Amino acid sequence: MEPADLVLQDARIINVFSGDIHDGSVAVANGTVVGIGDYKGRETFDLHGAFLAPGFVEGHIHIESSMLTPPEFARAVIPHGTTTVVADPHELANVLGLEGINFMIAQSENLPLSVFFMIPSCVPSSPLETSGAVLSAREIHYFVNEANVLGLGEVMNYPGVLAGDAALLEKLLAAGEKRIDGHCPGLRGKDLSAYILAGIKSDH
Repeated sequence: MEPADLVLQDARIINVFSGDIHDGSVAVANGTVVGIGDYKGRETFDLHGAFLAPGFVEGHIHIESSMLTPPEFARAVIPHGTTTVVADPHELANVLGLEGINFMIAQSENLPLSVFFMIPSCVPSSPLETSGAVLSAREIHYFVNEANVLGLGEVMNYPGVLAGDAALLEKLLAAGEKRIDGHCPGLRGKDLSAYILAGIKSDH
């Protein structure tokens, strides 16, 4: 049997599915955990009974609301175990539009933190808002095929979905086969059914 690239010995392994703690060693090969047990490795680290957990995934965040650029945000969260985030740059897009989104994507490259993006669906968030930019279906389509873009960010204009607002429905169509996140506080019954049928798969 080929040795693993890395073996982490004498760990207290946190099972995030069952909540149990398992004593043992973890083997890693080609960047993938390949097993728990007695393994040989090209490189071995003894954890001396320290807790070992998978990297935490932040499923929804506005990095710019932390007042940090992605590199500084990574520096702050990685030591606490967060290895991946799904960012919706809504706040920055509200001010700078395409330029703001491009900035966030470029700043997130080559970081030790994996950053994926949901493209903001509601810029501005309402017609009553004074914003620095407007994102239409055309701008959303511009980003949607990027490898690190997972889909369309929280569709907070749920009244527009229910009213069949043409510009908003075009944005939903622009997401193609990618995920569409929702934001529909208090929506129930037939209205919620209609919202889901528009292709929205979650609620903020």
